[in-house]
Amino acid sequence: MSAETPITVRHAVARDADALAGISGRSWRATYPGIVPDRVLAEWIAEAPAMWHGAFESRPPDGPWRAWVAEREGVVLGYATTLPAEDKWLPPPDGAGELTNLYLDPHVIGVGVGRLLYEHAAADLRARGFNPFVVWAFRDNARALRFYERMGPSIDVPDHTWELGGVPCPIVRFRLDWPVGAADASIGSA
Repeated sequence: MSAETPITVRHAVARDADALAGISGRSWRATYPGIVPDRVLAEWIAEAPAMWHGAFESRPPDGPWRAWVAEREGVVLGYATTLPAEDKWLPPPDGAGELTNLYLDPHVIGVGVGRLLYEHAAADLRARGFNPFVVWAFRDNARALRFYERMGPSIDVPDHTWELGGVPCPIVRFRLDWPVGAADASIGSA
């Protein structure tokens, strides 16, 4: 794989499920020890293939859930998923769209793949009329917190908990309100 070959972002499709499960496992294994309880992390990794295959089987391609992959020369490097914001932990702001996942193969962290996926997913949510943009992250995932802060959102829910395997895991929510009627404004701008 040549570093000069551009990275492209496209809709994920069912044939990507195994690649997405592999990236999920490698990313979670590299990121979440000490953040997510070991038993829960092992379950997530073991269940990733079935979860991804099920996601593509149960969701219509033109539905509100969108999955995106970044790839170079046919190799999937990372993914992002979006949907209308859900009431998983707290009621979302009215009209919000949510970045529900953004994970990279660990060997491509820091080379711009995450930024490409983030910008593509945020642009899609904005084009579909969602405002504001929200994303949840584990409070103890310092790399994710720095990344989202660089992208423009700010923390609007600084102290919430996701209980995993009976263990409270602190999470935060980032929010970005796009200017109404400023369709040409930069995605990363607040």
